[in-house]
Amino acid sequence: MFKKLFSFLKKDDVNGLHQIDLSLNYSRLSEFEGYIKDKQYQHFETEYDNVEWDAQTLLNEGIGLNKNYATAIMEWVQLRPDSYVANLFAGVSKTSLAWIARTSAIGASVSKKNANKFLTLLEAAADYLNRADELNPANAEVCARMIRVYMGLGIDRENTKSFFDAAIRIVPNHLMAHLMMANYLNPKWGGSIEAMHEFVQEKNNVTASSLLITLRLFAITEEWLYYDLNGEEKKHAQFFASTDLKLSVFNFYSGYKEEEDGKLLIPYVYNYFAFLFWMTDNKELARQLIKRINNKMTIYPWAYIDIVTNDQLQRL
Repeated sequence: MFKKLFSFLKKDDVNGLHQIDLSLNYSRLSEFEGYIKDKQYQHFETEYDNVEWDAQTLLNEGIGLNKNYATAIMEWVQLRPDSYVANLFAGVSKTSLAWIARTSAIGASVSKKNANKFLTLLEAAADYLNRADELNPANAEVCARMIRVYMGLGIDRENTKSFFDAAIRIVPNHLMAHLMMANYLNPKWGGSIEAMHEFVQEKNNVTASSLLITLRLFAITEEWLYYDLNGEEKKHAQFFASTDLKLSVFNFYSGYKEEEDGKLLIPYVYNYFAFLFWMTDNKELARQLIKRINNKMTIYPWAYIDIVTNDQLQRL
């Protein structure tokens, strides 16, 4: 199971990553891709500043994380080193390349060469993101992306949380910042089940945003995964059979109402609900949500059960 945390990023463009649109089918993605290809960097930067925060997240997912744009992004930041947007995308790109370089090996099994490359790329990502933050300390996306970098570098919780706190001061319901901080507190990265759930519960209690129900669903999924990683086979096998868990997931869904703020990221909510309904044997409701997701599939949690393309998901 642990290999699934990383192996999906190794797949080539035909069979893996690029069959899933990481921008969740964002309507303006091709427009921004055109700016990159035509080297209209200043136009990209201007338009990026003009879109809402959720669109900024999806542009980083669809372009920054796409290894096919890595060279172009580096050309961009070299030509415009004082652009916070260029530095942001360079940091996101280096982060993506770092996790690819790490490979799917487990912990100490990562080769010294790959581990060194992983750390070198993450350190470069941190440099670019720090520069972006210096140039524009009022962009939540910059702060959110640093959390994942600090997670990989093993930076202490206080410093990592400072970027989370900065992100939510700017955008209180910034989904990526919350998900990355929850993942930082995940036991597979040195946190604990208790710390992860405590964070999730606190943020759902103090933030009125329904978008953040994703955090509860994420934490449930990651707890299930943890028992497998930790060799607790019985807990892992019986996890989704719990009547209380099934009721909790259903109640979360019954109480969920879509909101306008952050609406482009709502597919994250439905991907996690569909996954949990599937795993708790509510297949009919899961399929209804899968149809609703259509081409807005997220990599996780589906990769945990070897569903890695939209076609596979729609055939469930």
